[in-house]
Amino acid sequence: MNLRQIDAFRSVMECGSMTAAARALGISQPNVSRLIAQLEATTGLRLFERRAGRLLTTDDGNALHAEVERSHAGLRRVQQAAADIKAFKHGRLRIVTVPALGYGFLPRAIRAFRLDHPDVTISLQLRGSATVIQWAGAQQCDIAIASNIAELAGVDVEPFAIVDGVCALPPGHPLAATRIVRPRHLAGAHFVSLPLDDDVRGQIDRIFEARRIERLLSLETQYSATVCSLVAEGLGVSIVNPISLRDFAHRGLVVRRFEPRVTFRSYLLIPRHRPRSRLAEAFLATMRQVYREEEAYIRAAMGDRQRLAAPVR
Repeated sequence: MNLRQIDAFRSVMECGSMTAAARALGISQPNVSRLIAQLEATTGLRLFERRAGRLLTTDDGNALHAEVERSHAGLRRVQQAAADIKAFKHGRLRIVTVPALGYGFLPRAIRAFRLDHPDVTISLQLRGSATVIQWAGAQQCDIAIASNIAELAGVDVEPFAIVDGVCALPPGHPLAATRIVRPRHLAGAHFVSLPLDDDVRGQIDRIFEARRIERLLSLETQYSATVCSLVAEGLGVSIVNPISLRDFAHRGLVVRRFEPRVTFRSYLLIPRHRPRSRLAEAFLATMRQVYREEEAYIRAAMGDRQRLAAPVR
């Protein structure tokens, strides 16, 4: 049995005669008859009968045709799958990130990515920086984003975002009229802090300690997004990663420049022993484009000294 015999058989079944099948295949009618005869000899089945000049399919022929169609349907699925893989329409991405980028920024990047890749399965996990680094080192994700980095075997590290922190104020706060907030402006203020083991917390504390300026440190939380939420509720002020601001614009959060500089850093961690797929590369390109849009939004919000407006969706 060979594919030419199967093609001839399918064509006869679809066209209803040897002559019509020959025209569809672009070969002679005797060649079609010969291929059918070879198929019958190979399988030991009688596939067709002639009655009163008509070609009739036998029960064996119908049964074989059903199997042939199932096989061709499977082949078409394989062909489509190959085409989809080539166009990376299907696949799976596993992303783990710190919450500062996971609540709003990465969902926006995923939305943009899905416009061209609607069938890709994406797993987005939000974890603390130490867990993100651990997962990347264990090759348990395709893309990881962490706030801190350490020497880690089997992981490629790339800077992703290095941004200056901004002062976050509740709606209606008196400092909203101040163009640049400095440490002296926050003397005696209720201040929402990151935990003591956070690098940015260390930067902020050293700035205030060097100037002997005291704040009321009655609230502490692990993530920048939670800091913004607490500030928006009027429970204090803080210095936050501006990438979190867009997600709280609708809550009236006020932001102002803060000096001296406090730096927030984010790093891409790419597992080295998991070959970087075209899907991962495409998502990284989308993520960088969306980040450029975030930067433009932040610059506009800081430049006009107005309360952050809700973004256009």
